[in-house]
Amino acid sequence: MAIIVNKEEKRRNIALSCRELLLEHGIDNLTIAQIAKTAGVGKGTVYEYFENKEDIVFEIITTFITEHEKRLEEISRADIPTKEKLFHFFYLLFENETAKKHLNIYKEFLAISLMHETRAMLEFSEGCRVKFMMLLDRILKAGIASGELNKQMQISASSLILFGTGLIVDSRLSTCDVKKEIELFLNILFGTEENR
Repeated sequence: MAIIVNKEEKRRNIALSCRELLLEHGIDNLTIAQIAKTAGVGKGTVYEYFENKEDIVFEIITTFITEHEKRLEEISRADIPTKEKLFHFFYLLFENETAKKHLNIYKEFLAISLMHETRAMLEFSEGCRVKFMMLLDRILKAGIASGELNKQMQISASSLILFGTGLIVDSRLSTCDVKKEIELFLNILFGTEENR
């Protein structure tokens, strides 16, 4: 009797088995040989399920983003002030060492997608942007409804996404204090006195 293999499940299992390997080595230093060894399969099997190393990385990053979205969803629904929700929304990628490792992989992914702009990467990025904008829009609407945000202020979820993207890019600079930048931005947004 032939063994039936669920190709999507096998593909996902190979990628997931390499999560820590990717976090440890980064995209550039990851090899198909390491992936095959870690997944417990031959190199040929890896190529049976993935076109190349970037395809595997893309699959792993998808799982990171899915986990990130779940955390952002929890933040958007939390019973905390709007300013605190927005702070956690932006700081989530910087809050601990695991988050910082995920961020480093995401930065490498961004660099690759900016250089190669494959259709799948662009569609993935656009899908992430739409989901994040929906969450931010929910937070903004709740903040306006509660009176924490002035509805005359023309801040949009899209503008907040651009701030977050800029923060990710500038976080590589030693002069960028991410926590301070988020706090300053939110103080301006909420019109508080702590803008120094």
